[in-house]
Amino acid sequence: MLDRRDYKSTFTLVMDKYKIRIVLNIVTAIAVTMFFSCGGKQEKVVDPELIKKTPIAEGLNVNLKYTDSGKLVAILRSPKILNYTNRSFGYWEFPEGIVLDFIDENGKVSVVKSDFAVSYQLTGLIDMRGNVDIFTADSTRLKAEQLYWDQESNWIFTDQPYTSILPDGTINEGDGFDANQDFTILNSRVNEGVIFIKE
Repeated sequence: MLDRRDYKSTFTLVMDKYKIRIVLNIVTAIAVTMFFSCGGKQEKVVDPELIKKTPIAEGLNVNLKYTDSGKLVAILRSPKILNYTNRSFGYWEFPEGIVLDFIDENGKVSVVKSDFAVSYQLTGLIDMRGNVDIFTADSTRLKAEQLYWDQESNWIFTDQPYTSILPDGTINEGDGFDANQDFTILNSRVNEGVIFIKE
């Protein structure tokens, strides 16, 4: 038979091992919990230069309408618009081009198309570039590589070479012009061309 002292020492030894196991299990559980909880709280570092180059918004299949005193004066359509108005000189970019309809007081429409455009927030200018093509309400056609539209004064201008084809077939090539947005006033700078005159 076991001596009572042996029984007590064996019991104490078993209890000590049991306590050690419990403590080890608790320590292991805490360590595993801490290990997995740290994974999701890492700070993400964002490159400030990337923020400056990224638009704050993007729109697809845009159809903007411009009014003056409640009257529709222009419609701008574009497959894509990028909003960079968070910059010090904010702007909207139209990387896939625009189609711009100018509507005169009589409801006649002149259409301007370009491959690329930028609309500046502070100045109200729209800079259109690449294959700028204008078809006026009176069937005059004008082509240029760059054209500006001042939305506040309703004025269009360029310092770049352009070609205009009038409804009667007259061709005019020049280096710069300015005009009102319905093209009833057109001032050409330096130009040459072929004009048809009735005899």
